[in-house]
Amino acid sequence: MDEIFRRGECRNFKELTPVPDEQLLTLVKAGMQARSVGNQKDRDFIIVTREDLVKAISHNSIVAGPARKASAAIVIVGKKEGVSFPDEWSFDCAAAAENILLEAEHLGLGSLWLQVYPYQDRKIHLCNILDIPTELDPFCIVVIGYAERKPVVLNRFDEREVSYDLYTNHKK
Repeated sequence: MDEIFRRGECRNFKELTPVPDEQLLTLVKAGMQARSVGNQKDRDFIIVTREDLVKAISHNSIVAGPARKASAAIVIVGKKEGVSFPDEWSFDCAAAAENILLEAEHLGLGSLWLQVYPYQDRKIHLCNILDIPTELDPFCIVVIGYAERKPVVLNRFDEREVSYDLYTNHKK
């Protein structure tokens, strides 16, 4: 699966180049395919394509600026009420986000994960602009669009961080 090794964080999007609705729905389908402990469906997805809302998302945090030129955003919202394993929602949302990022790469789209959880100010801002009930927890925003330039891909592999059978600290 080359997408894992090709994917980079896109911080420069081609402005006003919309992503087709079918591709955005494919990204959400990829997110829903991710693991969910007990299949508890503890997450919802908001596809944001309105230009004013995407621009408002770009003000969600100090690092959210790249969203201002993106075509769309997918907000993953965690639900803790009425689920069997309420402490697992953030893990399930993270798995969904990673699937979306990988599918975006597969489709030739640029993407960027913007963290919301656990920051209360980011949650409040997002709940206000997207009418999310405050008992829900926006987990992250995945910004989507066409890359203006190819994102930098980092090779994060470090053999010193790998142990076999028993843990040993290889870093020196």
